Amino acid sequence: MKVAIDARMITYTGIGRYIQNLLTHLPMIDQDNSFSAVTGPKGAAIPPCSNLYVRPLLRDIPVYALIREQFGLPGEMNRFNPDVFHYPSFNMPLNNPKPAVVTIHDLVYYLAPGACSRLRHWYARVVFPLVARRAMRVITGSEHTKRDIVNHLGVDPAKITVIYHGVSSLYRPVADVAAVDAVKRRYGLEGDYILYVGTHHPRKNLKRLIEAFAMIKPKGVRLAITGAMEERRLDLYETPERFGVQERVVFTGPVREEDLPALYSGATIFVIPSLYEGFGLTPLEAMACGAPVISSNLTSLPEVVGDAAMTFNPLDVEALAGCMQTLLNDGALRASLREKGIARARLFNWKRTAEQTLGVYCDALSGRP
Repeated sequence: MKVAIDARMITYTGIGRYIQNLLTHLPMIDQDNSFSAVTGPKGAAIPPCSNLYVRPLLRDIPVYALIREQFGLPGEMNRFNPDVFHYPSFNMPLNNPKPAVVTIHDLVYYLAPGACSRLRHWYARVVFPLVARRAMRVITGSEHTKRDIVNHLGVDPAKITVIYHGVSSLYRPVADVAAVDAVKRRYGLEGDYILYVGTHHPRKNLKRLIEAFAMIKPKGVRLAITGAMEERRLDLYETPERFGVQERVVFTGPVREEDLPALYSGATIFVIPSLYEGFGLTPLEAMACGAPVISSNLTSLPEVVGDAAMTFNPLDVEALAGCMQTLLNDGALRASLREKGIARARLFNWKRTAEQTLGVYCDALSGRP
């Protein structure tokens, strides 16, 4: 069996890690079949492997160049003469010459008009139901998102497979205090800090996080918010000043992945206050590094963190403030969550993700439900 994988989004944050790990582990676990990936014109850093062929697109097809994506991408993928196509980032053309598998990570663009531009929302409303029905098989990262796909897109649940993401072996506790301090200095941090890792999208609920942080006024503790700064989020970046905590909130900017284990390991608390997540990879990474986690109790997040995190209603600022204050004051509780989190994170690994994904390819090729 030959599989062609659309890897154009390999440089994106969460979806990029998903694609990167599939392309790393699929060829390792299966030497009998071959895998091919199309990337953007500049290519991507993918480990070389005898049964993995990576080729940049002959013509650039940006992820959201809708017309060219629909009509040009299948031809580019078909140059590999594959048996199965896999589109691991929502964006599946409707006409494929071979059986196609699509990964739908979440329905945020479909369900929330304010989460994206009007064009992307329109595209999601029109194309997502068609994509989900045209695909031979659908993969998603949580039971919650599977229910969303069934309820909102009208897809037969028998064709949807839930495959949890994994946690890379890169993410483990960093015991070297000097190494942690060096990374902290690189991002303008010192002393104790509460950490958030991710984008600055409104659904990440960062304004409420800053407001809750302002309510507890922890002495000597900073709030570190990672992620690229965006001009359209100026109202977010003004929030610390509005609540009088501008000296204690640090927007670190983008963080290199190799620095994340040290940042997670050095955090007093990790918080994910999201209103909507299709899976939620960052709390698992934080757990794997030994950070005590406070998590939103909405959408897929309770499914991911289990009983290894404190959970709260992300619409309730006082509840979030109370969780942070409790965890800052209770060292024994932090230690307990560290142990539970490390054990929980071990349940998620990319090798298993790749094995289950390979099974979906086989089912798609055979036409089995």
